[in-house]
Formats: sequence, structure tokens, C-alpha cells
Amino acid sequence: MKAKVLFFDDIFSDLFRKELPADQLIWDDNWVAALEQGLAESDQRTGFFLDLVKSGNIGSCIDQIKAEKPDIVMIDLFWPAEAAAKFGDRNLGSNISFEAMKLIRQEFPELPIICYTLKPDKEVMDKAYQSGATIFLEKVSLALAEVQSPLKYILIYLLKKNKS
Repeated sequence: MKAKVLFFDDIFSDLFRKELPADQLIWDDNWVAALEQGLAESDQRTGFFLDLVKSGNIGSCIDQIKAEKPDIVMIDLFWPAEAAAKFGDRNLGSNISFEAMKLIRQEFPELPIICYTLKPDKEVMDKAYQSGATIFLEKVSLALAEVQSPLKYILIYLLKKNKS
């Protein structure tokens, strides 16, 4: 089975990438590479091919979902550069994703949304679920495919559940 995952993360955003020097982007780039590798291995062992489409433009999430027609959406919770541009306050970075999830949920009520961040607390998770997240995950900071690999089983579960 083939499925498309639309992956919104500020690490793909021009605002974010222009803000940080290349040596500070290495961790994020390695994390994404490990995630891609972990998901790519799913085809061989599980019969699921997960096509990962990356976007750093969460402001156009509805248009991108209409164009890409993903089976699942993944959203990073914290968008500091976008929050600074929109609200004048980097600390409101989670408001960017909360707004996006509300819009997605209104337009696509059945589309699974996985939201993730480093070290979430109860309040953040509750707000993510209230905004439309299907599942909330803690972003594992290790850039190893084996660590990221369990995500593919969550994706497969959501795909099977949504298809039935």
C-alpha cells in the first residue's frame, strides 16, 4: 500500500533556515534524514510505502493539502520564526500550529494529524488535541533511523483505521 505523508516542519521554512547558520542546522537536518530513513524501510518489511512530502510553509497548509492529497499530516508544534513574523513574539510559535490544525480539522475532519515537539507538557498536549491533533508525539532528539522507525507503525495504524 502506498500512502502520502505531508510533513510540516519549520526546519523546511525559508524563515527558519535564513535565521540560523548552517552549523546549527546540522542537528535538524540529521533528524529529518533519520526520519526519512526510518520511514523508507517500511516498504520492505511492512508492505507500506510512505511518501514523505516536506513543507516549511504552514501558512498555506489548506492549499497544500488540497494539492498533495495526503493520507496523513505531520506538524511540528513550534514555529518560532513564523511567530516572530506574524505576532512579533517567537514564544508564540505553538500558536502557529494550533491555528493550522484548527483550519485543517474544519476543512478535512477525517484527515489524521500527528503533532510533535520536544518535551511537551500536559497543557501543550491538551491544546494540541483541542486544536485537532489525532495523536501527539514527543520528538525524539536522537538522529537514528532505529529511534524514528516506530513512527511508521503509528502511521500504518492511522492509515488502516482511516481506510476502514
